[in-house]
Amino acid sequence: MSKLRLFFLIILLPMIFFGCETNNPVPEVYVNFMIELNSPLYNSLNSVGSSIIVPNEGYKERGVIITRADFDKFVAYDATCTYDPQDAWGRVEIDKTGIIAFDKNCQSKFSLLLDGSVMQGPASIPLKMYTVVYNPNVNTLVIHN
Repeated sequence: MSKLRLFFLIILLPMIFFGCETNNPVPEVYVNFMIELNSPLYNSLNSVGSSIIVPNEGYKERGVIITRADFDKFVAYDATCTYDPQDAWGRVEIDKTGIIAFDKNCQSKFSLLLDGSVMQGPASIPLKMYTVVYNPNVNTLVIHN
């Protein structure tokens, strides 16, 4: 193999594999907490398609959105809009359906049932997602990154 081909393989392959990756603009912060679904605070999560915001967690402690996507599947997102995370008001809210998050300032909307993907607005990157571990035996969720 010629040196030129080898050079292109070494330089271009990583660019192809890693260059298409979209980095979420919401900075990494430590997230690790548990909620007990039997608590009255979290009663609304007993219904599929419902969402809540757990305050004082996530980036700039804007909160973490937890959605019950299915009977035994929960998803969690940082409540920071990905359009401009540094914006002091860049916090998303949950609409009355419980399945859409929106930012009043930039008008971006995100799907909470699927993967936090953008439905409308200037944001082009989904909400930052966290790992959720559901333990049906004790009816708890652990949310972490």
